[in-house]
Amino acid sequence: MSPAHSKEKDGKWVNVSKSQDGSGHYLGVTRSGKVFSWGSSNSMGQLGRRESSRKKTPLQVEGFTGQARKTFAGGSKESGHSAILDAEGKLWLAGCDRWQQLGLGSSHGGSAGYTWEDGRIWRPFFTINTSLLSLMKEREGSNGSIRDMALGGDHTVVLSSNSEDVYTFGKGGEGQLGVVGKPFVSAPVRSSVLSDKEARIAAVCAIQHCSLTLDGSGNILKKAGRCRKSDSFQNALNACINIADTDGLLRNTSTVS
Repeated sequence: MSPAHSKEKDGKWVNVSKSQDGSGHYLGVTRSGKVFSWGSSNSMGQLGRRESSRKKTPLQVEGFTGQARKTFAGGSKESGHSAILDAEGKLWLAGCDRWQQLGLGSSHGGSAGYTWEDGRIWRPFFTINTSLLSLMKEREGSNGSIRDMALGGDHTVVLSSNSEDVYTFGKGGEGQLGVVGKPFVSAPVRSSVLSDKEARIAAVCAIQHCSLTLDGSGNILKKAGRCRKSDSFQNALNACINIADTDGLLRNTSTVS
């Protein structure tokens, strides 16, 4: 789901992103925009670095060459994927891609998805996702950019800066992508269920197999997928709302910073 932010006592981190869906990994951003990762496992490359013997020690990720603005961590106990939004608006992802939750294939692939490079169902280092931004610019023009995003158990949800369009990719069998037909997997697509041209969407959340949109007051606008209410679900939702508020997404309609 959306990341849990916290300030380190030593002031090293600007924020820390933590997966709430069981993968048990973290991403920390320094004041200079560098990204470090650590966690209980790196079996699916969710840490974005080759060093696994010291997985619980914060070490700089590999493949990422930009300056981070924000990080996101998600995934279930058996998976795990990570994302970085850089200062130029580019999106980088690493980790499990079994359900194509990294969205690295062309949006024109739709439910057919795409073929994994070298047959690997994970990416051990951060890779730029060009497919999503190409789709956004194709639909929205040159102003298409990312306002917010969230990483669920095996899927990814992205909110456009226009606060109307929501894009999803990854596992969709439970309806969490919010697209017609509940495809088993999908490359990046616009979610017809979650997108809303009438209400201003302030933020998005992804919890296990559920996707949600929030208005400027933190209320749920729309949801898709298996959104079963439980204590753990409510705790994750509360965390997502608090993070959106901390990031200023619930107080204005400007692009996330």
